[in-house]
Amino acid sequence: EWKIDAPELSESDDPMQEMPNCWLYTSYMKRVVATESYAQGLSVLLPCFWVYMHVGHVMLKLREKLDAEDPDSKSNRKPQYDAWIDMYAGDEFEKEVTDFIAMVNAECDRIQSSDENDPQAALARMQQHFVMGCKLEHMFWDQASTCMQWPEIGGL
Repeated sequence: EWKIDAPELSESDDPMQEMPNCWLYTSYMKRVVATESYAQGLSVLLPCFWVYMHVGHVMLKLREKLDAEDPDSKSNRKPQYDAWIDMYAGDEFEKEVTDFIAMVNAECDRIQSSDENDPQAALARMQQHFVMGCKLEHMFWDQASTCMQWPEIGGL
């Protein structure tokens, strides 16, 4: 669908290679999901969904503004970009994000009313994962705007 055709390249030259901040972010999420509680896993994943929805909405507004200013703008852009915006700014994705937020809130309520050793510590840990996820999500998007690459190390 995206018509991505990468030529045969070595792994170090692979244009599909996960870039540093993406690798950092996904590694962090995988570690939390694999080694911590369900609630902690939900909290670390939430920023990804929420930020994508927000970016989709912002890009939809920008696209609408651009289309209003220049009616020919649609014919000059790739349809894949419109599809991306439509998906992440769409009602279906927003419902999924709203449902995910409800799951996180339900876990917070469960923790607060449970007999866990230290519910406040568990909630604080959830908040730490959420904030770190937001920071890493920002770094992920910033990496694209700066065209960040892995450093070359001795020809490797």
